[in-house]
Amino acid sequence: MLFNQLIFLKQKQFTGKVNLKSSQNIHWTFSLYLGRLVWVDGGIHPNRSWKRLLDKYRLNSNININKIEIGNSSDFQDQSHYILTILLKNKLIKREEATEIIRIKAQEALFELLQLKQKLKIVSVPVSPSTFFSLDLSPSVNLLNIEDVLQDAQQKWLVWKHKKLEQWSPNHAPILKNSEQLQEEVSGVVFQNFLLLLDGQRTLADLAVRMNKDVIRLTSSLRNYVNQGLLDFVEVEDIEPPKILQKIFSTAKNSQVYDSNQPLIVCIDDSPQICKVMEQIITNAGYRFIPIQESITAIPTLLTNNPDFIFLDIGMPIANGYEICTQIRRISQLKNIPIVILTGNDGIVDRVRAKVAGATAFISKPIEIEKIIDSINKFMQSNLDRNKVTDSVLTKNKESNLNIA
Repeated sequence: MLFNQLIFLKQKQFTGKVNLKSSQNIHWTFSLYLGRLVWVDGGIHPNRSWKRLLDKYRLNSNININKIEIGNSSDFQDQSHYILTILLKNKLIKREEATEIIRIKAQEALFELLQLKQKLKIVSVPVSPSTFFSLDLSPSVNLLNIEDVLQDAQQKWLVWKHKKLEQWSPNHAPILKNSEQLQEEVSGVVFQNFLLLLDGQRTLADLAVRMNKDVIRLTSSLRNYVNQGLLDFVEVEDIEPPKILQKIFSTAKNSQVYDSNQPLIVCIDDSPQICKVMEQIITNAGYRFIPIQESITAIPTLLTNNPDFIFLDIGMPIANGYEICTQIRRISQLKNIPIVILTGNDGIVDRVRAKVAGATAFISKPIEIEKIIDSINKFMQSNLDRNKVTDSVLTKNKESNLNIA
């Protein structure tokens, strides 16, 4: 289904994002520009993936971050894509290497999706073409033909299955299981390498890059030892972001200037991708932004931050959008804040329920930049005008009371 949808979007010259979510709450985002692949983000081990790429091109923590020109990361659609831009702008990688990084990220993601074999939640979100290239990346990188990347990933998956490796993943880590017997089976040099590398901390994909070997050949060669009970392939967690990435993000974050007088807008949505897209749209428009992904924390967060505008998703676990909207309208501090419902269900029943719950307006997904900005401008101004009228009435009442006194 996903592959067919990506090919369909290519044919339609779609510009935007395809957000995916698995039943284990793993997220992937495919960014397309006129149907061609710009970037792929997320996955099972996003930080490990970046570390492998940095190791491959010898970009380690010894790079002097003070000599790297860093812009404002909020101007960019994807934080990890922003990293690629920084590396390119500072000539730490070449154009061809940047294109290859995009290809590798895409193939890793597609391979993971082929292996999962489960139903995915897929949402297509159109975005403005300019947001992909706000840092002038477009002339620096070749955009990829999505069909070519799909074909490469499918071919790799077929070879993986042919080698009878389906029960394992490149994201699994090999670990010694019976070191004494293993020592008898292999040479001393091989055993020492096994002791050094197969510690259950490095995945097969990590080892393949470190050893400069194809991950399929490496996994196939180690499988024989697994079958003999000498090794095992185990699941591992992702790692912390590599130091150079932490430095880039911290420097970019510290370089941003926020105007605390700007209106604060909140988006309550359990999808990290939707929140990220909304943050990009809203901060680019000059507003402050807070995402809320857990419905149970919505009311306390709203009371603490006292926002000026709320975007609210309907379909959330524990408490849905209608319930949250009703709760907001019962709180005097929040009851006059504009609330715009976001949903993929654009039916008359949903609109009526939204109105009954106290929603100000209703916007159907996929998200469109113009609709978001228009709703902010319209209802924010209406709210300001209403507050001015209220203040005027209160002032007149006070003056009247003074005259009577």
